[in-house]
Amino acid sequence: MALLLDGLANGWISLFAILVLWVETAALSLLSPQRWRRFRALCPNALSGTCLLCALGLALRGQGPIWILALLAASLVAHAADILMRRQDQGRLFSRSTE
Repeated sequence: MALLLDGLANGWISLFAILVLWVETAALSLLSPQRWRRFRALCPNALSGTCLLCALGLALRGQGPIWILALLAASLVAHAADILMRRQDQGRLFSRSTE
């Protein structure tokens, strides 16, 4: 328990979570028949999560707010890219042929 609390206080838990996030992204991509397409689809979401976790790590260590705000803004941009990519994919699912 002390190791977990120490990792939380030092921000190392964020690094561990980032590693887990990217291992999951890589594993899901490798298990897909279209690996690069899957990776490109998952990448914006993973980037957004990475930025959020980095901001959390900096906040836990008491770092300056400028870097935290920059990472939060980068996360928002990555999230917007993820939403736009998903919207394009969803639009294809709901279109119908009227032949």
